[in-house]
Amino acid sequence: MSARIWLGAMGWQEKDWVGPFYPVDTAAKAMLSQYGRSLSTVEVDSSFYGRPRATTVDEWRSSVGDGFRFSLKVPREVTHRRRFEDAGEPFKFFVERVRTLGDKLGAILLQCSPDFKPNDANRSKLFTFLETQLPDDVRVALELRDAGWFDDTLFELANEHRFAVVAAESDRFSVADAAEVTRRQQEHARFLYCRWMGDEPFEHYDRIRKDCAKSLATWVKILKDARPHVDDIFGYVSDDYAGHAPATVRDLLGRLGESAPPDISTPTLF
Repeated sequence: MSARIWLGAMGWQEKDWVGPFYPVDTAAKAMLSQYGRSLSTVEVDSSFYGRPRATTVDEWRSSVGDGFRFSLKVPREVTHRRRFEDAGEPFKFFVERVRTLGDKLGAILLQCSPDFKPNDANRSKLFTFLETQLPDDVRVALELRDAGWFDDTLFELANEHRFAVVAAESDRFSVADAAEVTRRQQEHARFLYCRWMGDEPFEHYDRIRKDCAKSLATWVKILKDARPHVDDIFGYVSDDYAGHAPATVRDLLGRLGESAPPDISTPTLF
């Protein structure tokens, strides 16, 4: 077994990509179809603010080819407002809507609030939700932003209920942290979900502005080591990671020996 690798950006509607990534004069409404010609997956952030309309999901699905995958954030109503308590109904409605993507659905992301701490009350709410609400036919990834969550109980629950614990590089977690999260679940997980985020925003996102080569080299080892153990690896890069997410995705794909899109121009550093 060798995992299929799906690498993309966190979103597609970035005006600074027009020129470096999208053809000059690309309109906003044409960006998704252009994106889908170059990359195989995208993480949708807008769903965090509310369940997308059925017509919107239909438009997304029809804008890309059969080999494309959407991953979507679960609405904040579930993760931030209800904090997993009495959240089954809005979660179910969201899952029903995104199921209409069919084979183009990659995974859904439960992104917890940074202040969602691993105290007894929160552990009870989250674990009850994970034990009772997860669908069997949709990949679910869980992003926890406090290292205190990463104990044996969490990974045993992930193994039992077949969800992925997000491995992330961010201002909160190092590459070494991501490697440990990956190691602790790769033997039993059906898929992995990785995220690359930055320490702070850049003024523009038209070119690489930070040298992340050392971190990316470590990530390549992490992903290559995990690849024989899982079916799929989904990974999403923020523009804030290095300045221009499409170029970082291309770099990662090349390092992994995957075919990188030939029509992405790789901006020079600085």
